[in-house]
Amino acid sequence: MKSSEMPAVHHKPGDRLHGFHVDAVTPLPEMRMVAYELTHTGSGARLVHLHGNDRENLFAIVLRTPPPDDTGLPHILEHTVLCGSKRFPVKDPFVELLKTSLATFLNAFTGPDHTAYPCASMNEKDFFNLVEVYCDAVFNPRITREHFKQEGHHLSFEEPGDTTSPLTLNGIVYNEMKGAFSSLHGVIWRELGRNLFPDNAYGRESGGDPVHIPSLTYEQFAEFHRTYYHPSNAQMVVYGDIPTAKHLAFLDSKYLGAAKARTVDTAIAPQPRWDKPRRTSAPYAIGPEESPARKAAVTISFMTNQVTDVMTDMAMHILEYYLLGNAASPLRKALIDSRLGDELTPSGYCGHQRDTYFTIGLKGTEPERTDAIAALVRSTLETIARTGLDCDKLESAFHQYELAAREQVVSSPLHYLVLVQKGWLYDMSPVLHLKLDEHLAALRRHWEQDGDYFEGLVKTWFLDNPHYSVITFVPDADMTARMARELQAAMREKKEAMNEQALRSIAEEAAALDELQATPNSAEALATLPHLALSDVPRQPIELPTESADVSGIPVLVTDLFSNGVNHVECAFNLAGIPDDLIDCLGVFADALCKMGAAGKSYIEMAEREAACSGGIYAYFTFEGRVDDPLRVQPMLVVGGSAVDRKLDDMLSLLASRMLSTDFSDTKRLQEVLLQRRVQLRNTLVANSSSYARRRAIRRHSQNAAIQERILGVHSVNVAERQADRFDADADTLRAAFGRIQAFMASRGRLTLSFVGPAGPQGQLSRWLADLVSTMRPETVQVERGVPSPSSRVREALAIPSPVASVAMALTMPHVRPEDMPVLFMLSSQLTYGYLWDEVRVKGGAYGVHASFEMSNGRFVLSSSQDPNVKETLDVFGAVAGYVLGGMDLSAHGIEQALIGSFKKMDYPIRGGEACSTALTRHMTGLTQSFRSAFRERLFGLAAADIRRVAADLLVPGLREADVCAMASREKLEAENEQLGSRLLPVMDTADAVA
Repeated sequence: MKSSEMPAVHHKPGDRLHGFHVDAVTPLPEMRMVAYELTHTGSGARLVHLHGNDRENLFAIVLRTPPPDDTGLPHILEHTVLCGSKRFPVKDPFVELLKTSLATFLNAFTGPDHTAYPCASMNEKDFFNLVEVYCDAVFNPRITREHFKQEGHHLSFEEPGDTTSPLTLNGIVYNEMKGAFSSLHGVIWRELGRNLFPDNAYGRESGGDPVHIPSLTYEQFAEFHRTYYHPSNAQMVVYGDIPTAKHLAFLDSKYLGAAKARTVDTAIAPQPRWDKPRRTSAPYAIGPEESPARKAAVTISFMTNQVTDVMTDMAMHILEYYLLGNAASPLRKALIDSRLGDELTPSGYCGHQRDTYFTIGLKGTEPERTDAIAALVRSTLETIARTGLDCDKLESAFHQYELAAREQVVSSPLHYLVLVQKGWLYDMSPVLHLKLDEHLAALRRHWEQDGDYFEGLVKTWFLDNPHYSVITFVPDADMTARMARELQAAMREKKEAMNEQALRSIAEEAAALDELQATPNSAEALATLPHLALSDVPRQPIELPTESADVSGIPVLVTDLFSNGVNHVECAFNLAGIPDDLIDCLGVFADALCKMGAAGKSYIEMAEREAACSGGIYAYFTFEGRVDDPLRVQPMLVVGGSAVDRKLDDMLSLLASRMLSTDFSDTKRLQEVLLQRRVQLRNTLVANSSSYARRRAIRRHSQNAAIQERILGVHSVNVAERQADRFDADADTLRAAFGRIQAFMASRGRLTLSFVGPAGPQGQLSRWLADLVSTMRPETVQVERGVPSPSSRVREALAIPSPVASVAMALTMPHVRPEDMPVLFMLSSQLTYGYLWDEVRVKGGAYGVHASFEMSNGRFVLSSSQDPNVKETLDVFGAVAGYVLGGMDLSAHGIEQALIGSFKKMDYPIRGGEACSTALTRHMTGLTQSFRSAFRERLFGLAAADIRRVAADLLVPGLREADVCAMASREKLEAENEQLGSRLLPVMDTADAVA
């Protein structure tokens, strides 16, 4: 965790260290770190070290990689360079590190104009192991044709080796992007770039358009790497407490010392500005049985400033807070009040690339309302520019930005990576966007000197800017099936154009790829990877400095962490025993709690109060049992907020009003909340289908899981539809239910509070809590235990408009013994990055696959996402126990490496607001320090006999009785059922699914 201490300055400009020249040294006291900017004189590589007192050290290589087309070349290359390298010739060193390291972060990202390879660890030896493997992967990858086919695209036959069977197309990135483009939000983001920036790289799909991915050749792919993956095009970002000189010596001796600088052209041409706006439409998929009514979306998107103009960039963020940040914000309010649509599309200022843009829109609308929506946006902005911005609301927007900036100081190192790249990628100083306090003060002075500054931004970038695009997104019920038919037709046509030799070549190449994927790494290859020993792992767990106290009869958890003057408060209400007829109302109740009026104030007044004093009041649910009693029923509604020191009293007062004095009488506003909820849930059903499938599969396993499905699962989507459709008839009933829920919560015995912040405000917290509980009734909450549903296992499939699937298989283990928990915990990690990764991702082509053990709920869940298969994935899931018993490396060395990889799920930095919720979860689930220490000791002592016993006693019977849920298009599910035979997954529409 980050310290509040400022590190000493150890180097000065002009110094030469290990082949590097120190170009600049910048103390950043507000960030508690010193920035060193350096250039490696031989290779041309550049490096910035953000040196601070943080045990978590991060390293990232960032390369400018402007996409040449829509084939997803940078994205496929990002995947493929992690498939083995010159020094580490294993099939997937990335996955081996995930299995055997203590990495707190290990991944890669493809942006619109760059590719980043970040890794992080709290263990110094492990950190340099990660850096060594990542550098070799980036600069010396193998990138073979087989890897290109696996990660990008390849042809094969539906029946392997049978050239008379249909031709098929597969690939991990191909399937990932098919899934990404199945949701409305995915389509919106793709079309915004394509339409606003048609003449430069920002209009191209760096992730890859599934229609164009198959046109990418291996030769283009290899040439792209030769061009852009050179140290001269590398920007290296280092963060943490390891001395700068140690990083430089390592990089110079291992990778940069022999490289020669060269010129790499990464220029992105300016997008010519238009002299008039443009309009277009784009389809997006909905289910074949869905009505298209009120399912269109409209966006109005403006090309704005360059992100290197730091003053304007910051001002545009503040303008976003002002226009859209809360329910009282003028542009958001005008759009919602108009009833032209139900909810905003993803809207606001987008400053993640050189050419920025600002997008505004509505979803839950009709295509014919496009002109009215565009006109309303313009008329609202004209009024704002003419009458001027409200100074109090603008002060609130400044406050929101300040609060976010303070939280960034104690956030993940990845956030610093983003801030560095906002300037450095575009040839500005890497510390440009790190000087937050300085720039914020300068912006405020500028506003004070020019009172019309923000009105000028509205005129410049919106009213007088002809470079904007209006896009109508039209729901298409036949789109998923039509695209499937078109792909099948294209494959038939492609096959018919091939001679027998070409068909045999495809079969042989597919067989060779299958063989490569099925062949394990040799012991010699694995030995090349750097490894930790179990002795490198700390014996004791990292503990939050949390103290528990009784304040006015309420359990209060106080966590003492550096939070940079930001206070975090969460209040958890135990909902055990809530009447059954109220459960379906809880989801929209939580939304209304944060969006309605309260304590005699309208929702507009409450929204303005909230923006002025807090980072926002939020609510979420948890559904955890306890590690010593997984069937304990304790669904929780958690309500929380954050505030800087001087605003804490105001935020606490607001929080109390939200929790216990919400006013649900505003019928118009309540309907708006319902309509917004319905649209939000509709859009998550495809985008988050893996989560929905998991919740559906586990719903019979405990009462907590059943309640979770009703509040957050597919059932909740149907409830939201019904509540919105029947609002006029049921509004009074719904309000009455809300009143009963709020009265149910107003019990001292149901409340637990968690706090993270400076020590001083705790007195304020105690006084506030005493006043709060004085209004609540005394009550002892009875411990309630649920039981799993006694019915036989459930196998089902739900139809959604997605050409790829999400598959979940849930094993219930409510009576698992404490000594067995470490085995299941370790297996969840090893299966995810071992057997399941190899079989479902590498061979099967799915983008995601996961095994999880939830010890507080006693369940083991296997799941996949963006998966081209259902039957094959279920076969893999069903064979998990057999793999553990017969295929897993249970040698002493194999178990040691498996254990090391498992510890990273326990040893990770917990910061800021996350610490507030983590302390609360640990308290409610019984994850005490003594339990965690004992669990850790058992993990250290695991042996092969323990693993075999748990696999035989728990996994084998668990798989036999496991529940299954798959989600994909109806056409895909019915085709999969033809292969499943007696293991049929009955297909239903999500609208027909009931809890």
